[in-house]
Amino acid sequence: MNIINLLSFSEQQIGRKIFDDVWKIKNGTEITPNLLQAMAYSGSYLSGAFIGSKCVGAAFAFPATTGGLHLHSHMTAVLDEYRNQGIGYELKMDQWNWAKKNNYREITWTFDPLVARNAKLNLVKLGVDISSYHPNFYGDMPDMLNAGDESDRVMASWKVGGEQPVAKSVITNPDKSDTLIKIPEDIVAIRSKNISENLKWRHKVRDEFMQVIEKGGKVVGFSANNEYVVRI
Repeated sequence: MNIINLLSFSEQQIGRKIFDDVWKIKNGTEITPNLLQAMAYSGSYLSGAFIGSKCVGAAFAFPATTGGLHLHSHMTAVLDEYRNQGIGYELKMDQWNWAKKNNYREITWTFDPLVARNAKLNLVKLGVDISSYHPNFYGDMPDMLNAGDESDRVMASWKVGGEQPVAKSVITNPDKSDTLIKIPEDIVAIRSKNISENLKWRHKVRDEFMQVIEKGGKVVGFSANNEYVVRI
């Protein structure tokens, strides 16, 4: 597998197709060609993961200034049939190295706190911190993956420094004083079959996160039982 920066207008459309294949929008697109061209030309990051000549994943990030200059990673997507092969991890590592080369000290992005595979990738393999929780951050989302749900997101903060990022271990023995926020094994499967059950999980996790954050809690890791481990 090779990670290639998508620089030309025609190359950018390869990345766009990945985003639209993963987040399907009826008669729409995740990002228009002219906006992507403007942002790529102006210094944004856009890359594709290739197996042979086939692009199977893509990532897009842009410069941001909230809290100081950093890189904000807006979309990282892998085609369904290529999931669980480490492709998302390789895209993130390429992004980290690109950010380091371009003198960024931090990368941020949002992810759905209910999606266990993303929590494991971000908190364990990449070693990110969670800086904040945002209820319904994007409002109603039109894509088929998120339709009917509320778009709660946590903000990930990934420091850029040293030779490489430092992974964290899954927490097997949380402290007795830790707050454990349980999430399901596969919320996407639940959402596709029972949106009411999905929303029960959504509101439960939201309430637990907001309560512990108000008390000064900080996410210190992810447990072997699909739980965020929060420590005050």
